[in-house]
Amino acid sequence: MFKKIIIIAILVVSAAMTVEAQDAAATLKAVEDRTIGALAPRDIRSIMTMTITQGSSVKKRVVRVWSKNNEDKDDFRVMKFINPAEVKDVGFLVLAEETMYIYLPEFHRTRRIASSSTKDSFMGSDFSYQDMGTSGFSQYYDAAIVKEDDATCVLELSKKKGADRSYSRILMTVDKTKSMPLRTESYDNAGRLWKIVEQTPTRVGSYWISTTIKMTDVRKGSSTILEITDVTTDQNLGNAIFSERFLVTRER
Repeated sequence: MFKKIIIIAILVVSAAMTVEAQDAAATLKAVEDRTIGALAPRDIRSIMTMTITQGSSVKKRVVRVWSKNNEDKDDFRVMKFINPAEVKDVGFLVLAEETMYIYLPEFHRTRRIASSSTKDSFMGSDFSYQDMGTSGFSQYYDAAIVKEDDATCVLELSKKKGADRSYSRILMTVDKTKSMPLRTESYDNAGRLWKIVEQTPTRVGSYWISTTIKMTDVRKGSSTILEITDVTTDQNLGNAIFSERFLVTRER
């Protein structure tokens, strides 16, 4: 009798854990559907202002951005720096998680970002090249719900075995109504808090888009704010935009 009770208890706990895992996976899928999947814009064109603060140093950069939603695979993205003069015409192209290019007008050449360099800082900001990628979390992390209330759900994302990601663990606070991330805390391989991202979702037409994104590097005590303006969606952007040829075209 005692053994039967133990077996029943194990089955109940196992079933509860399975339901929780399904709920967590469903929540993460909803976020990815909204941001890079079926419920996201087919394409976006915008202006991004990047403000990098390191101690008393504040640098502003203005970037023109094009992105295309491919739903079942990595999205495409092109970023072309408009000003200041020191970075004007620098271009960045993402075709897949491991297929990124940077154009450096000073040297008149396009260079593919090596896999070993994707964890490096993107243009001196607190974002890495990997952070600027366009893939989701679910292919690299397993999700679990650690906290929930009427308005938000906190997901714990644990890196899958063999996943080549900078962060071993991520806590993501999700707005349950919008299915949009509000805050993520990313931890290094030693379990120490490394970076915090805070996002502000804004309604643009029928879509929710994060129009303000603040990345804080806790280790360095620096931060980078991305402000997205002049947003247009669903313009049927052609694949020619997402090419090395377009990357080297000078902005007027």
